[in-house]
Amino acid sequence: MDRITEYKGYWGNSYKRIRGNVLYEVMVAGITKRHNDFLYMMVMGTNGKVYFDTYKYLNEELGNEGFSKRELALRALKLLYSYIELFNTEIRYLDVDDKKKFVTFLQGGQGIGQYISYDFMTVRKNDTVNSYLGVYRKFFRYLGIKGNVFEEQSGIKKIIGSGSAFNSKANAIEVHKYSMNLKEVKTTIVPKYIKYTEYSELMSLIEDKYTLREKIIVKLMYEYGLRIGEVLGLTLEDIQGDYITKQKGRCRLILRNRFTDKPWQYAKGCLKIISRNNYTNEIYNTEGGGFQIINISSKTFNLIQEYIDETTSPFSLSDKAYKNYLEKNIADKVSEMDIDRNAYVFLSKNYTPIAGGAWNRIMKNIFQQVGIQIDRGKKTDNLNHRFRHGFAMFKVLHEGFDEIKLAYVMRHSNTNSVSAYFNPTEDDLIVFASKQDKLTKRGLRL
Repeated sequence: MDRITEYKGYWGNSYKRIRGNVLYEVMVAGITKRHNDFLYMMVMGTNGKVYFDTYKYLNEELGNEGFSKRELALRALKLLYSYIELFNTEIRYLDVDDKKKFVTFLQGGQGIGQYISYDFMTVRKNDTVNSYLGVYRKFFRYLGIKGNVFEEQSGIKKIIGSGSAFNSKANAIEVHKYSMNLKEVKTTIVPKYIKYTEYSELMSLIEDKYTLREKIIVKLMYEYGLRIGEVLGLTLEDIQGDYITKQKGRCRLILRNRFTDKPWQYAKGCLKIISRNNYTNEIYNTEGGGFQIINISSKTFNLIQEYIDETTSPFSLSDKAYKNYLEKNIADKVSEMDIDRNAYVFLSKNYTPIAGGAWNRIMKNIFQQVGIQIDRGKKTDNLNHRFRHGFAMFKVLHEGFDEIKLAYVMRHSNTNSVSAYFNPTEDDLIVFASKQDKLTKRGLRL
């Protein structure tokens, strides 16, 4: 029986196929390189072979798509060509015999088949696998490969809208069901958010063992509902006190995108910056289109200002740290604020802008120390988003926000989309039921 194992290699996750004393390694890489203001992507095989179909698809067909969609396609195609090399086949020869093997390969984990055993570090959820299968369907259509296994249908599903009395089966949308897709199990009672008690425990730990940086970042996510990308993308000119607003006690943050931003510094809902020419776009300079305003307390502003003073004073930095700060922490200045140079606020230990991956590792360690469960196989990015969910649930549970108010503070354009943030636990539902019972009795004068 052959055995396939996954390991962490130079180019990311790689594979070994072992048959007796014979070892075969597959090291397919997803390559990215920025040139002339564009991020090029491609898949490169084990022996340095460039799969040019992926190059054309990722950079031409998907060239105008957002980073997330292109990066998802890159990850999916890296896995596809890893499978092709492991099983010594070609893309146009994938058939029904590959269906089960390929899905098992994508799911990861450990398993034993009729002829092959798998031992993978990575475990993927069904919805992640289905996202990859969707990429393959579009890629095969682009290649003109008809009748492929990814397109095989198993029926039609009707999707009925919600939230309106006019929705009915007659108005349902018909979508194709694909035989390779896995069933996605959605539970209704899952603790997807940070409770206030958990937030207090996290902040106590941070006060004891971490720095002002961690305290401020977590505070902005939980108390103001900021996404992690919006926090990491903040620059000096985005932190504005009452000397800028000209209103006593009014302090604010400005969320916006810049050409100098990395993918993990993206402000969702604000204009994407393709080139510096976008700065003169009318939308970029319009609230709600190019930027968003977050009002913060004077106390929070002072905390941020204290952190900035600590990290930017040349007297408290080594020569190397100060050089890194000056040369490797450069953000485009897009406002008329009177500052010598603009720079990102939150820094790594090397005094360069902290990267998303580095922050995620810090967050994971904090969660583990407090004892908050981390699901195996889930991206640590989700840990950050639990704070935004916690912000929303606090508004609902403790401040009585309805959908309209919640959509406003969450910066959503309509009320339908905020329902995703309502994820009560069983204890929450018990409290709701108790409150409803009291209201009913009051109304009936019981």
